[in-house]
Amino acid sequence: METKILKPFKDAEEIWLGLDTPGYRRKVFRLVDARLVGSEHIVAGLTIFDPGESSSYHNHPQSEEVDIILKGRCKAVWGTADQEENTADMDSNDFMTIGKGTYHKHINIGDEPLWLVWLYTPPGELPTK
Repeated sequence: METKILKPFKDAEEIWLGLDTPGYRRKVFRLVDARLVGSEHIVAGLTIFDPGESSSYHNHPQSEEVDIILKGRCKAVWGTADQEENTADMDSNDFMTIGKGTYHKHINIGDEPLWLVWLYTPPGELPTK
Protein backbone atom coordinates (compact mmCIF):
# COMPACT_ATOMS: atom_id res chain seq x y z
CA MET A 1 0.00 0.00 0.00
CA GLU A 2 1.21 3.48 -0.80
CA THR A 3 1.87 6.03 1.95
CA LYS A 4 -0.47 8.95 1.29
CA ILE A 5 -2.47 11.73 2.91
CA LEU A 6 -6.05 11.43 1.70
CA LYS A 7 -8.67 14.19 1.53
CA PRO A 8 -12.16 12.63 1.64
CA PHE A 9 -13.83 15.28 -0.53
CA LYS A 10 -10.99 15.43 -3.07
CA ASP A 11 -9.36 11.99 -3.30
CA ALA A 12 -12.21 9.58 -2.61
CA GLU A 13 -14.30 7.50 -4.94
CA GLU A 14 -17.74 9.05 -4.40
CA ILE A 15 -20.56 6.53 -4.15
CA TRP A 16 -24.10 7.70 -3.42
CA LEU A 17 -26.18 4.83 -2.07
CA GLY A 18 -29.93 4.49 -1.62
CA LEU A 19 -30.88 7.44 -3.82
CA ASP A 20 -34.03 5.66 -5.02
CA THR A 21 -35.04 4.50 -1.54
CA PRO A 22 -36.17 7.19 0.93
CA GLY A 23 -34.64 6.62 4.36
CA TYR A 24 -31.53 4.92 2.96
CA ARG A 25 -29.78 7.81 1.22
CA ARG A 26 -26.15 8.31 2.14
CA LYS A 27 -22.93 9.64 0.70
CA VAL A 28 -20.01 7.21 0.71
CA PHE A 29 -16.43 8.35 0.19
CA ARG A 30 -14.24 5.25 -0.33
CA LEU A 31 -10.63 6.23 0.30
CA VAL A 32 -8.70 3.01 0.80
CA ASP A 33 -8.80 -0.08 -1.40
CA ALA A 34 -6.57 -1.94 -3.86
CA ARG A 35 -7.41 0.30 -6.81
CA LEU A 36 -7.14 3.66 -5.02
CA VAL A 37 -3.99 3.17 -2.92
CA GLY A 38 -2.82 -0.38 -3.54
CA SER A 39 -4.18 -1.73 -0.24
CA GLU A 40 -4.01 -5.52 0.01
CA HIS A 41 -5.76 -5.95 3.36
CA ILE A 42 -8.01 -2.97 4.19
CA VAL A 43 -10.99 -1.14 2.70
CA ALA A 44 -11.92 2.15 4.41
CA GLY A 45 -13.87 5.32 3.94
CA LEU A 46 -16.33 7.86 5.28
CA THR A 47 -20.11 7.73 5.03
CA ILE A 48 -22.29 10.79 5.71
CA PHE A 49 -25.95 10.29 6.62
CA ASP A 50 -28.45 13.16 6.81
CA PRO A 51 -30.80 13.17 9.82
CA GLY A 52 -33.18 10.20 9.69
CA GLU A 53 -31.20 8.35 7.02
CA SER A 54 -29.88 4.81 7.46
CA SER A 55 -27.67 2.24 5.83
CA SER A 56 -29.33 -0.92 4.62
CA TYR A 57 -29.19 -3.93 6.94
CA HIS A 58 -26.18 -5.72 5.45
CA ASN A 59 -23.11 -7.76 6.20
CA HIS A 60 -19.61 -8.39 4.92
CA PRO A 61 -19.48 -12.22 4.91
CA GLN A 62 -15.71 -12.59 5.13
CA SER A 63 -14.73 -9.34 6.87
CA GLU A 64 -14.38 -7.88 10.35
CA GLU A 65 -15.31 -4.19 10.55
CA VAL A 66 -14.57 -1.20 12.78
CA ASP A 67 -16.84 1.88 12.68
CA ILE A 68 -15.99 5.21 14.30
CA ILE A 69 -18.41 8.10 14.75
CA LEU A 70 -16.66 11.38 13.96
CA LYS A 71 -19.70 13.66 14.19
CA GLY A 72 -23.32 13.17 15.14
CA ARG A 73 -25.40 10.45 16.82
CA CYS A 74 -26.74 7.17 15.56
CA LYS A 75 -28.50 4.00 16.56
CA ALA A 76 -26.45 0.92 15.71
CA VAL A 77 -28.45 -2.23 14.97
CA TRP A 78 -26.99 -5.71 14.57
CA GLY A 79 -27.91 -9.37 14.58
CA THR A 80 -28.56 -12.18 12.13
CA ALA A 81 -29.88 -12.07 8.59
CA ASP A 82 -33.34 -12.85 9.95
CA GLN A 83 -33.42 -10.76 13.12
CA GLU A 84 -32.19 -7.33 14.21
CA GLU A 85 -31.42 -8.52 17.75
CA ASN A 86 -29.33 -5.72 19.27
CA THR A 87 -29.34 -1.92 19.35
CA ALA A 88 -27.17 0.72 20.97
CA ASP A 89 -26.83 4.48 20.63
CA MET A 90 -23.47 5.83 19.47
CA ASP A 91 -22.09 9.34 19.86
CA SER A 92 -19.08 11.21 18.49
CA ASN A 93 -15.79 9.39 19.20
CA ASP A 94 -17.49 6.01 19.82
CA PHE A 95 -16.08 2.89 18.14
CA MET A 96 -18.02 -0.23 17.15
CA THR A 97 -16.49 -3.59 16.29
CA ILE A 98 -18.49 -5.87 14.00
CA GLY A 99 -17.67 -9.57 13.74
CA LYS A 100 -17.22 -11.35 10.44
CA GLY A 101 -20.55 -11.84 8.68
CA THR A 102 -22.61 -9.99 11.32
CA TYR A 103 -25.56 -8.08 9.85
CA HIS A 104 -25.67 -4.41 10.88
CA LYS A 105 -26.91 -0.93 10.05
CA HIS A 106 -26.62 2.61 11.39
CA ILE A 107 -29.49 5.11 11.64
CA ASN A 108 -28.84 8.82 12.11
CA ILE A 109 -30.95 9.78 15.17
CA GLY A 110 -29.50 13.27 15.53
CA ASP A 111 -30.33 16.69 14.16
CA GLU A 112 -27.11 17.06 12.16
CA PRO A 113 -25.31 14.94 9.58
CA LEU A 114 -23.71 11.76 10.91
CA TRP A 115 -20.09 11.18 9.87
CA LEU A 116 -19.12 7.50 10.17
CA VAL A 117 -15.65 6.19 9.35
CA TRP A 118 -15.57 2.49 8.43
CA LEU A 119 -12.74 0.03 7.93
CA TYR A 120 -12.99 -3.65 7.14
CA THR A 121 -10.65 -6.49 6.43
CA PRO A 122 -10.21 -8.55 4.38
CA PRO A 123 -11.49 -6.31 1.59
CA GLY A 124 -15.04 -6.87 0.38
CA GLU A 125 -17.79 -4.94 -1.30
CA LEU A 126 -20.07 -2.20 -0.02
CA PRO A 127 -23.81 -2.86 0.18
CA THR A 128 -25.50 -2.28 -3.16
CA LYS A 129 -28.41 -0.21 -1.81
